[in-house]
Amino acid sequence: MTHALPSAADRRLLRERAGLTRAQAAARLGVSAQTLRAWERGRSRPHGRRLEAYAGLLTELTREGAGAGAVDVPRPVTATPPADAPPPVTAAPPAEIPHPVAATPPADIPRPVAAPPTTPASAHATTTAQAALAPLTALAPPAAEPLPLPGPPETAFATLYARAAPGLLRQAYLLTSRPRVALAALLSGFRQAWERWPEVARDPDPEGWVRAVVHESALSPWRGFGGRGRRAAPADAGQAALAGALLRLPPPHRRVVLLYEGVGLDLPETAAEVEASTPAAAHRLLHARESLTAALPELADRPEQLAVRLRAFLAEGEVPGRPAPLSPETALADVRLSGRARTGAALTVAGLLAASTLYAVATTDSTPPPPPATEVDGTLTPAPGPPHPATTRDRPPAEGPGTGPGRLVPLGG
Repeated sequence: MTHALPSAADRRLLRERAGLTRAQAAARLGVSAQTLRAWERGRSRPHGRRLEAYAGLLTELTREGAGAGAVDVPRPVTATPPADAPPPVTAAPPAEIPHPVAATPPADIPRPVAAPPTTPASAHATTTAQAALAPLTALAPPAAEPLPLPGPPETAFATLYARAAPGLLRQAYLLTSRPRVALAALLSGFRQAWERWPEVARDPDPEGWVRAVVHESALSPWRGFGGRGRRAAPADAGQAALAGALLRLPPPHRRVVLLYEGVGLDLPETAAEVEASTPAAAHRLLHARESLTAALPELADRPEQLAVRLRAFLAEGEVPGRPAPLSPETALADVRLSGRARTGAALTVAGLLAASTLYAVATTDSTPPPPPATEVDGTLTPAPGPPHPATTRDRPPAEGPGTGPGRLVPLGG
């Protein structure tokens, strides 16, 4: 029997609406929290009995939500149509979210344990955060599906770079307002992608994999030291005002706004990329929009202009200083060269450490120290050791003429 599962974002949303943490849901399924996280992010899919148990849990959560009437988005009021109006057409449910098929878990799978009841404070926080998703979700449509990467690794890397590099460079600039730091973060993201290319090629969204690395590299605290981290504002006054308002936001809020409003991810996907819960991502987005509206008063009457302006910049905006991304061929050669350079540098450092260790061992005096003196009959005897050469002061005086001091002769007169 084939079990159809909802999309990855809907799986997580069903669990959060039911008040289950990831650990609690994983315990009910008999898997680890890391495995459930991979299922909810779409990076892996259950099979066999785990698929049956997961489909059954999602079906149960769907029925509980429908039976309790727990709908966080307020429903519109249905107006009574006039008598001469044509009959309404019943819309079919969307085909992209299939309902899971009910399944009875086998006998050898333990029955799910009832989840502990949520406290009023946590339930109120979850309901308040998810109620705020309704006006925000309507502003940003979900991003387009990722395209496949055909051909050998070199061709696939060039295809991914040509498709994603210009937009990622603009995203890194909006996160930092530093053109050269943005270019360095872009090259760092694609360098790590090439070093872990089998993992990137198998990822359902390779561009999202590189985007997460570029964002983390751009927001890293050690970026931007010295002259290469100087800020630069766009020449256009509107773009400069938008970049300055974004820069005044905290980095987590800045990244959530860019992913949701600019890239076009929905809230569950945004929360998964920034590794936060969906209510937390919603609160960051709400606070960020309040700050941006205070900095840009024109957004108060037309809040959708934030997404329009961000997407226009990511599509064709000009980064100050024109640090254009390298061509795909040059970028591939650069990541290969940098990988070989780092390998050579690591081998050189290891050789220098080994040589310095050998030199230190060879020049260290390994002769043991002499034992301490011992006391015999109240006197200290010298410690045994190698004989020392006798000095003139230690030799007995020689006998014979001419060997002693000269005689004193009185002066005459």
